[in-house]
Amino acid sequence: MHVAKHRGQLQLATIFLIALTLGSLSQSGALGQDAQTPQQEGASSQIEALVADLKQRGRALEELSQKVGENPEGAAAMLEKEVSDRRARYRRDIAKLVQLVVDAEDAGTRAAQGRAIATAFLKQDAKSMREKLEETGRESVALVDVATKGSPDEAQKARSELSRGLSTSTRLIKYLDTNIDQQEMLGLDVKADIEYLVSHLKIRADVTSGVLQSTKEEIDEIATRAGADTDAEAQKLLASLKKQRNALAESQRANVQLMDEYGLETAQLRQGIIVATGKLSQDIFDKDVASGLADAWLEDAADWLRTNGASLVFQVLAFVLLLFAFWIAARIGRGLVRRAIDRSKLQVSSLARDFFIKMTGRLILLFGFIIAIAQLGIEVAPLLAGLGIAGFIIGFALQDTLSNFASGMMILVYRPFDEGDVVEAGGVIGKVDKMNLVSTMVLTFDNQLLVVPNKQIWGGVIRNVTHKNTRRVDMQFGIGYSDNVQKAEQLLTEIVTGCEKVLKDPAPVIKLHELGDSSLNFIVRPWSKTDEYWDVYWHVTREVKRRFDEEGISIPFPQRDVHIYREDGGDAEA
Repeated sequence: MHVAKHRGQLQLATIFLIALTLGSLSQSGALGQDAQTPQQEGASSQIEALVADLKQRGRALEELSQKVGENPEGAAAMLEKEVSDRRARYRRDIAKLVQLVVDAEDAGTRAAQGRAIATAFLKQDAKSMREKLEETGRESVALVDVATKGSPDEAQKARSELSRGLSTSTRLIKYLDTNIDQQEMLGLDVKADIEYLVSHLKIRADVTSGVLQSTKEEIDEIATRAGADTDAEAQKLLASLKKQRNALAESQRANVQLMDEYGLETAQLRQGIIVATGKLSQDIFDKDVASGLADAWLEDAADWLRTNGASLVFQVLAFVLLLFAFWIAARIGRGLVRRAIDRSKLQVSSLARDFFIKMTGRLILLFGFIIAIAQLGIEVAPLLAGLGIAGFIIGFALQDTLSNFASGMMILVYRPFDEGDVVEAGGVIGKVDKMNLVSTMVLTFDNQLLVVPNKQIWGGVIRNVTHKNTRRVDMQFGIGYSDNVQKAEQLLTEIVTGCEKVLKDPAPVIKLHELGDSSLNFIVRPWSKTDEYWDVYWHVTREVKRRFDEEGISIPFPQRDVHIYREDGGDAEA
């Protein structure tokens, strides 16, 4: 509160002196000169009107500044904001007055009194800002001392106040820089102001850099502790420190921008901002900044290697040895599972057999990898939690794939087919070549490889053609109505029983089955081994044609009688 009152007194004195100057100069006569042209008179009138307005606003600002010191702290804070806003507008109008004076003088109009008013304000405002910067600097030094030597709570509070003080200081420095530019427009001597500003910028940049670095170190320390123990208080403190760090970085960027305007070296400061915030900016493209960062990182890496090199080598060696050991364990595990399945009396398909063998090896390797990375100092619990969350997200995005996976598991459990079986499923027919948990590869009889999703196979009818060792060959042959039925049946029996690949048990079935439109149809149903199905089919078909031709038995084809009617003079003949 004492500091706020002191600042209010300085501001009040500044406004009072400016208002006094405006009043005295306005009473001394018109701002323009006698015997002026209409254009010159217009410029003088505009300057005179602006001076009168500034005079009135200066008095109002003086009264409002007096109220700041008379009110309680809460109300004073609100009034200070209003005073600050009005003062900013007041400064903009002074800048407008400076421009009007310069333009008027360039046009040949004498504006000595306007120049005097602008000069008085700029000089007094520059003096006031230097005093405020000195006061802020002393406060910052005291706060830095508390931040480095005080208790954690005191240090936290000091850094918070220091961030606000630096924000105020940044605004004052920008005002002073603008003030210097305006003085230069009027041709005033600004050497002392520039020297002060440059000196203050250097000191302020060094202080900000030190506080920024210490804030970063505390953030790193708290973040390391919060990683193992997500304490709510620690997280709150971490968020507060990050907010202060960002405010300090923004203040430092303002320092760098002004220092660049005055030709000062800023590469190390920009490098410090990148290191403290961990965010790359366009400054990285600066040669000095990039080389400085590279040197710093290399130096840090070398220090880390000197400190942790031996333990790192041991950790990497342990990682490699563990992976190798579990790779051997995986091979042994696969062999044990293979032998266990082979010796088991369970009827397990080759697909399921291969699946269990491969999954055994993969699970052992995964378990070994988790143990191995733990030797590198990586926390396994957060990694597993992250993998679980990632698995949930991926599973939600790949619902169809998971459906295929579930269908693949059902196929492995219920074993509707195996590798090498001829199946008709999922809209395709062919020989099962390979299968995984997502899809089944089917090789068609013309040697095309079809990849069918397991969901499509399990969701429909599956016909396993080669599931059994024997298969019935269903055929049908027709003879003419004028042919000898007994003879035809005898010939068919001789043909079927004469084929070496036709099984005697079950016995073949040969019967007159249907009186068709054009033929008498016999069904011929011999049995054969599954892999000899087509040999029997083609052999019997060929022999039926040959023997029927030799014995004069016809194989009829569909016939139709056509009757033509012709009309001749009303009489019709068929």
